[in-house]
Amino acid sequence: MEPNDVLQIKATFVVKAGTLDSCAFFDNIPAGTTYIPGTLAVLTNEGKIYKAFTDGAGDDCGSVVGTAVRINLGYNTAAGKQANAFRRGEIKNTDKPSFYLGTCIMVASYQVKIIAPLGSIINLGGGFVTSKSGLLPITTNTFPADNVAIFTNYGLCSNSVGTNSIGTEFNGTFGSGKNKDRGTSANVPPSYTYATFAAANPQDYFYGISNNTSTTGAGYSTVNTWAKPDASVPTHRVFNVWDIIGDHTGAVSPTLGNPPADTVNNSNGGYMLVINSSYRIDSAFKQTITGLCPNTYYEFSLWIRNICSKCGCDSNGKGATGGAGYIPSGVGDSSGVHPNLTFAINSVDYYTSGDLPYTGLWVKKGFTYLTGPAETSFTAMLRNNAPGGGGNDWAIDDISIATCTPNLTMNPSPNVNVCLGNQVDMNALISCFFPNYIYWTWERSTDGGATWTNTGVSGTGTPTLVGANWQYTATYPTFLADSSVHNNLFRIKIASTPGNLSDPNCSFTASTLIRVWVNNCSFVLPVKLTSFNGRIENNYNKLTWTTENETTTTQYDIERSVDGIHFSSIGIVPATAGNGNPGAYAFNDPSSSGGPVYYRIKLKDGANYQYSRIITLNAGELKFEVVSTLNPFDSYLSVSINTPATNNAVITLFDSFGRLVKQQNETLQAGPNKVIVSGLSSLSSGHYILSVKTADNVVNKQVIKIKI
Repeated sequence: MEPNDVLQIKATFVVKAGTLDSCAFFDNIPAGTTYIPGTLAVLTNEGKIYKAFTDGAGDDCGSVVGTAVRINLGYNTAAGKQANAFRRGEIKNTDKPSFYLGTCIMVASYQVKIIAPLGSIINLGGGFVTSKSGLLPITTNTFPADNVAIFTNYGLCSNSVGTNSIGTEFNGTFGSGKNKDRGTSANVPPSYTYATFAAANPQDYFYGISNNTSTTGAGYSTVNTWAKPDASVPTHRVFNVWDIIGDHTGAVSPTLGNPPADTVNNSNGGYMLVINSSYRIDSAFKQTITGLCPNTYYEFSLWIRNICSKCGCDSNGKGATGGAGYIPSGVGDSSGVHPNLTFAINSVDYYTSGDLPYTGLWVKKGFTYLTGPAETSFTAMLRNNAPGGGGNDWAIDDISIATCTPNLTMNPSPNVNVCLGNQVDMNALISCFFPNYIYWTWERSTDGGATWTNTGVSGTGTPTLVGANWQYTATYPTFLADSSVHNNLFRIKIASTPGNLSDPNCSFTASTLIRVWVNNCSFVLPVKLTSFNGRIENNYNKLTWTTENETTTTQYDIERSVDGIHFSSIGIVPATAGNGNPGAYAFNDPSSSGGPVYYRIKLKDGANYQYSRIITLNAGELKFEVVSTLNPFDSYLSVSINTPATNNAVITLFDSFGRLVKQQNETLQAGPNKVIVSGLSSLSSGHYILSVKTADNVVNKQVIKIKI
């Protein structure tokens, strides 16, 4: 339920025997809603308007005065005690709207629009009905509280759903077995009584668990082609009209479900829960689920099927199978009262399936629930929300409470073939139906994936909505390939809270991995880059390069960056010389120069590659800056520095106490430079200060040492 949704409030009044007088319905428009004028009515239990009333007082049996709602019930003029604007009326069990001529069912109703804000809880209960029997005093029956959550309904997951957390009842599938009828379920509350299937069972307020909904004994059948009503003796169909179906679990067609199990010739059949509901708004399934993850979205869903196409009974008491004169509830619809389920968590209603007309198909219904910051358990409940029998017969299966699984795409994957001394760039694309899996950390394995350690590279993502999913990229800091990372595996782990990252049940790790394979490229990659330059022409950047010793499989991937750290491909140029010949190439960046812009070329030959140096083009003046550093670092520190002119620089590393631990002199050429500070493997883990000093500039950066 969301703001501006329209709700129909219904109160079902049933007289099954004898006569009641002083019958009326009273309520107050619930706080957090506003009344929709002109919706005051008495309905049949199939939802048809039997009597409609004005909102004003004193002109008919209904009124809305301020927030007070009143409907006087009982309209049989022959009784002489019919309701009017000032009198509560008399109802006999034989009055209309009639249910098979022996029960009268009236549904007092009105409609409201939700005006409460998201995050509110509103109470739709608290109304009451009055009646009296004979000379006894008037009795008042008050409806209990009905708390409803006002929240954003995200629907069901568009991607895969993770492990089912419901645990009970064979993880919501109800199991399987050779016997046609299974035993009772501890998850069905006492308001329903267990029964095996027979010609007239399960009746109202009874349930069964079966792999075949036909009758038993000589009526047993594995087909659903018998007539409706089935006049066979004995009948194959419950009440002569119920569908004969199998369960839903593992069906080739999720909507068709499985055929009725043949438990005579086969050894097994899947079970489903079948409910025959009636007037009471009662729980049909209840379970407390533990071991949940805080701040995590869970899909609470099930598959449901309306199993009776001819169970209707019109307001004249005529049944759908009783011959001529029956008035269907809708065009071509003789199913009667449509099943309608409420999904509740911790006794608060979050979702209603809506009316489920007969289609002969299974349908999935459900919603998503976000656990609180410390919530690890809740009680889930399914409740009948339809007013009466004459229909309202349904099967459910595959109840699930499961997380919407994020998709983790590792780039590049599965292997990074890189030349010794060249830089390695890795990232992961996180995509999820919800934007809460924002905490991430990279892990590394040096034993082929048998064990994993935290690299210390962690962060928080900022998802953006792309299509139907929220996405962000988590980048591993650039590093230079050497023997210490050869044949290492990398993966990413994500979670919805920092604490969940350390809980394997509440975090997700990528199933695809990145393997870093370090090659000696003097043997692996024959092509050589002899020059690489760029210039600005007509506000666009033009790149030129020359090569030697090309092969027919050589190609050049042009990569662009605006920060000198994160590069993306903007074009691929295939080699044209080949056969060991030299080549000369030019490439125009289709984007305007702006500036500064960084370029590099990825030289590829088959599965192997290496990178060129990075060049910078800037429409304005190039400034002195430390563009990037390898952070965290282990045995060496890689520093990218831009300078507008040739400069001598002093590169210094201090520990957290200000003590000098490493210093070296470098000559920086005009443009981008990459400086390697090596010999750092003996340093202890912790924070350090990197200082880059020239005659005119000093830049200090904090870096972190982590032993890998």
